[in-house]
Amino acid sequence: MKKISLFLLSYFSFFCVNAQNVNPLWTDFVEAKKSAKVPILPDFSYAGYHFSEKEIPTVTGRKHFNVKDFGAIPNDEIFDDEAIQKAIDAAEKHQGEAVVFFPAGKFLIAPDNDSLKQIRISKSNIVLKGSGTGVGGTVIHQVNMRLNGRQIVFKPSFNKTEKITTVTKNAARETFWVEVADASSLKKGQDVVLRHRSEEYTRLYFSPLDLKPVWTRLFGDKGGMQIQEIHTIEKIEGNRVKFVNPLHLDITLVKSASFELHTYVSIEECGIEDIHFTSNWKNYPEEFVHHKDAIHDYAYEAVGMEYVKNSWVRNCVFTDWNEGLMIRAGYKVSVLNVEFKGKKGHASVHARTGYGVLIKNCHFNNAQHHGAGTGYSAVGTVITQCSLGTDQNIDIHSGQPYATLYDNIDGGVFYNLGGPEPGHPHHGKDLVLWNFQHKSAKDQQYNFWDMNRRRNYTIAKPVLVGFRSNTTVKFENAGVNQSQGEVVWPKSLFEAQLQLRLKQVVQ
Repeated sequence: MKKISLFLLSYFSFFCVNAQNVNPLWTDFVEAKKSAKVPILPDFSYAGYHFSEKEIPTVTGRKHFNVKDFGAIPNDEIFDDEAIQKAIDAAEKHQGEAVVFFPAGKFLIAPDNDSLKQIRISKSNIVLKGSGTGVGGTVIHQVNMRLNGRQIVFKPSFNKTEKITTVTKNAARETFWVEVADASSLKKGQDVVLRHRSEEYTRLYFSPLDLKPVWTRLFGDKGGMQIQEIHTIEKIEGNRVKFVNPLHLDITLVKSASFELHTYVSIEECGIEDIHFTSNWKNYPEEFVHHKDAIHDYAYEAVGMEYVKNSWVRNCVFTDWNEGLMIRAGYKVSVLNVEFKGKKGHASVHARTGYGVLIKNCHFNNAQHHGAGTGYSAVGTVITQCSLGTDQNIDIHSGQPYATLYDNIDGGVFYNLGGPEPGHPHHGKDLVLWNFQHKSAKDQQYNFWDMNRRRNYTIAKPVLVGFRSNTTVKFENAGVNQSQGEVVWPKSLFEAQLQLRLKQVVQ
């Protein structure tokens, strides 16, 4: 029989005694978990490396491949791209976990303007590790601009997905079971992508909100919001499949297109740590202007992580970049203790398409126009315990991401959201702003479903709890706005949900 641990029972008792300090949506979440009902809030605890159930490992015991042994020489005028790639290639041939190690000093990359050239990691269990980000640490410096070319890219060499089966029954958000036509090709522990796209479902999803005709990607036989939730199979019972992580939207079957399960191909257990990334953007003779041209937006782009699972970036610094870190189709990825600084550029860290990217304890310092952001089908992205500058924009870059948490954030604003207008709305349901400390030089008026202005703000009924600001801020078309001007408990929704989940004991 399933029992709730003594810890959890004492947790409930605490709520009763201190009810005046506890936000009602949190109480609803706890009671829903207790009674196996659907909570109002999404469960954001399924984010980060191994869904934050284990610590990121130390890499001291792994086989080390020192880039100097492959010809890289720090602190000279010779470019080190080829030597670094040779070290990576050797690490990938190693049968086991490997570290590509950068000793102290400055390493130069990008000897030309060819944006197709990259330092590429395409296998699992590879970590790029430096000697720290302070004085006497490791610096990787991009010399020449390479428009739309990320310099270090983690990506499997093959990532074509295939359809496995179709879903045959409706399922509620925040639940774990789906029924499929044929489970014979599925197995426990397998990663799959729940995919769907149709105008019919899109209209149901956003109803009763109006959709503008200029949002052309939503309409027609090949239109609609793109759903691409990544899940891991926990168990299979006949044609019923249980996922490890919850659905973050309602599956409602429609006639025009099926909900399908597809394969998910990734590399895993990859990381970057203790490296200071810099570029020559600081020497370009113009100050940054958002979307002025390709140079201002995309001239110097540092790191891409695509189709990576259970991977991380931690204890790094990005100075003078148009774009720091792009995570595409990432699953259970952590970005921890990362700082962005220097000459202002375009984007800092951005999560697209994947599920459960965690951005925690990062500092954005107005170094990019956008602080941490999400877009294009990303699900369950969590930005928590981070700081942004005054009037630094968060980035919700259209393409209907959903179930996104900005949690215990100090600074930042959310006007002038990005993305091309044909790809609006900016965000689907369940954008949650929890204990968000807004910082702006002037008063703001936010209309979250604005049918008139091009950039502001098409977010479907966001949830604001404990919103505070240094100036006067007013809202229209918010789904929930509780305790404005007050700090609510729990201070971090992510940490509270994670603690609640990990303290549940099945006996």
